[in-house]
Amino acid sequence: MQIKTELGRSHFDPTLIMNDLPLHLLDEILFRLDPKSLAMMRCTNRSINSHISDDPNFESGYSSRFVGSSLFHLMNYGAHYVLCKSFSSCDSKSSGDEVYLSKDRCYIFGSCSGLLLLYIGDLFVANPLTKRFRVLDHSGSKLLPTIVGGVRNRGAHLNAARTERAMCVGFAVNRNQTTKRFKIVCILEMETVYAFEISDGYCWRLSETTVTTTSKSDLTARMKPVYLDGTLHWLRDDGSLIAFNPETEKARLIPSIFHRGESDTKPLFAQDKKNNRLTMISGTKETISVYTLLGNSKWTLTMRIKNVSMDDIELVCWNVVAYDGKSLVVRERKKDTFYNGLSWLHVYDMEANSWRVFGSVWCGYKNNRDYYMFTPSLFFVEEDEQEKVIVASNDLRISKLNAIMGLI
Repeated sequence: MQIKTELGRSHFDPTLIMNDLPLHLLDEILFRLDPKSLAMMRCTNRSINSHISDDPNFESGYSSRFVGSSLFHLMNYGAHYVLCKSFSSCDSKSSGDEVYLSKDRCYIFGSCSGLLLLYIGDLFVANPLTKRFRVLDHSGSKLLPTIVGGVRNRGAHLNAARTERAMCVGFAVNRNQTTKRFKIVCILEMETVYAFEISDGYCWRLSETTVTTTSKSDLTARMKPVYLDGTLHWLRDDGSLIAFNPETEKARLIPSIFHRGESDTKPLFAQDKKNNRLTMISGTKETISVYTLLGNSKWTLTMRIKNVSMDDIELVCWNVVAYDGKSLVVRERKKDTFYNGLSWLHVYDMEANSWRVFGSVWCGYKNNRDYYMFTPSLFFVEEDEQEKVIVASNDLRISKLNAIMGLI
C-alpha cells in the first residue's frame, strides 16, 4: 500500500503490508524478533498489537521458540542465591545461572502465566521475558510481613518454621482477554475455618467469604497452591482441597481422599498444564505414579513411570520436586555428596519417555529448597507514577530484581 509523503513521493508502509499476510507467515516473521523489538512492533500497528496481545496461540508459540521453560530454585526461608536452569540446556554438570544478593534475601511466592511474585526488600510482580515489573505494597497483608520481616539471627530452624507459611500465599493471573490482571490471595487458617485476604496490586482487603470444615486438618506443609481454571487450590493433610476463585470470591472444600499406598516420598501436588488437570505425584525408587483428580473427589492413577536408576547402597534420599505435564524433575542425594550438600536433579521428558541428568543443586539435609517451573509469556505489566518514585529510591533492589529477571 502506497502512502503519500510531504515531498509528494510514494513509499510502502511495511506494517500495512503485514496486515495482508496469512497468520502463519506473520507469525514466522514475528517469532524471529527479540522481546524488545516485538514490543516496538506492537506500537506500530493496531492489528498487529491485537494479534500479539490477544491471541493465546501466538504467545505460547513465541515463548516456546524464543526461550524455553526453566526451573527456579532457592532456599525456602529467604535466599542469598537464586538459581535458574533452562530445560533446553545441554550442560548436565551445572546447576544453571545464579544471582548473588549479598545481604538481601529473596522469596519467590509464585509463578503464573509468565509472571513471578517475589520479594527482595520490596514485593514485586515481574515478567522476566519483557523485563517489566511493578512494585507492590505488602504492608496491608496480615501474612506477608510475618514471613519476610523480623529478626534474622535466631537460627535457621526458626526462620524455616516461620516461612513455611509461604505456602499460604497464592498467585493467580487472569488470562481473560478483556481483563488481564493478577491477584494475590493469602489463606488464613483458624482451626476449622479458612479466611482469605486479597490484593489486586493496589490494596489489601479481607474477603467476606470463609470456608468451615467439619474436621480439622492442617494445610500440607511447604506444598504450594495450584492455580487451575481460575481457581487456587490448597492441599490439606487429609487429602482434601480448599478451593478459592479470586474473581468471584467463591470458596469451597473439595472432600477428596488421596491414598498414598507404597510411597518413599511425600507426594507432590501440581498442575498438568498439558491436559489442564490437578495431579498428585508419588512413588518408590522403582516407579513414579501420576494421579489425576476426576469428578472433584477421586484421584485416579493415569500413568506409571519407571524411576531414574538409583543405587540403594549410595542413595541417601530422593523426592519429586517439580512437574507440569511435560517434564518431571527428581532430586537424588547420594552418600558421596552428603557432606558437601550436593544433590543431583534428573528430568523426565514426558513426550520422549526418557530421563537425563539435569544438573547439581546444593541442598541441606532437610531439603529446604523451593522449586518453581517457569514458562515465559508476553503478559504485560504496567507501571504507574507512584511506582517510579519507589523505584528511584530503591535502585539497588531494582538492580537485583533485574539480575534475577536476567536469568531467563
